[in-house]
Amino acid sequence: MARMKDTIPSDLLISAYQPVDYYDITKCESDDLKGITTEDIQIALWSSKPAWVDRLFKLRNILVKPFGLKTGEDSSLDQLTDCIRNGKAYGLMSLQAKSEKETVICLTDKHLSAYVSIFLESEEKKAQCVFAYTLVKFHSTLGYVYFYSILPFHKIVVKKMLKYSLNLLIQKNNINI
Repeated sequence: MARMKDTIPSDLLISAYQPVDYYDITKCESDDLKGITTEDIQIALWSSKPAWVDRLFKLRNILVKPFGLKTGEDSSLDQLTDCIRNGKAYGLMSLQAKSEKETVICLTDKHLSAYVSIFLESEEKKAQCVFAYTLVKFHSTLGYVYFYSILPFHKIVVKKMLKYSLNLLIQKNNINI
């Protein structure tokens, strides 16, 4: 698992949402991703998280509610899946773009827009690379303050949630074989 601050390749779907105020790239390698799609990874990323991350999100929701920041507390797996696979609206989330190797979603409110891309790079070698791209555009000072106050947590949470989601999908895949 690596965190990168490289440029975003111009041939990726996520590159269409630049310029942005902030971006980062998280990379994870696995040799066991056969049959797993970027849609599967996005769904797992947003629907399954370690208990400590869930508690952190609940605390965040309590802290930001007085400031009028939306929290996206919807929890319907069916609606989330429909959003990512079929482009249906789901709370703050919308599907922006999709290809065989990449799925881009956007979480947006009046303060900021956060784009999250999952890109699956299949190489000829055994291991595959999964990249999580996070791009953020601020619409207000409150969006800026909010994002930079959670940034230290964001960096940890994205890395851990990506790894957790991939492990869940790999386990599920191995059971179904």
